[in-house]
Amino acid sequence: MQARTTDMKTSQLLFAILRWTARVIGGLVVLLIVGFAIGEGMPNPIHQPAVVNISFLALTIMSAGQVIAWWKEGLGGLLVLAGLAGFAMANHGIRMNAVFAPMILTGAIYVFCWWFAREKS
Repeated sequence: MQARTTDMKTSQLLFAILRWTARVIGGLVVLLIVGFAIGEGMPNPIHQPAVVNISFLALTIMSAGQVIAWWKEGLGGLLVLAGLAGFAMANHGIRMNAVFAPMILTGAIYVFCWWFAREKS
């Protein structure tokens, strides 16, 4: 019984570390995006091509997913990954950079933590 309790505590600690890693990285990415939006200014969507508007919508969905994942990991993670998929479809792929690599990582971690927390209950 003691070994099972120790294993449960270890897995809970691992999930807590994963969650907080995703939260910190996701928060930093959202701050980076907000910083760019403030520094560059928001473009007028009427004067932008459809690809730019779709990309902006996808980036907004990804950022919203990062925030929502603090309370609802599964929904937030799925929003992050869905936004990435939308961005990739609009732009014929994604180049890994300081925004998209952490988005993929955090979205996957949120879904992973949600899935295994769901399995336990």
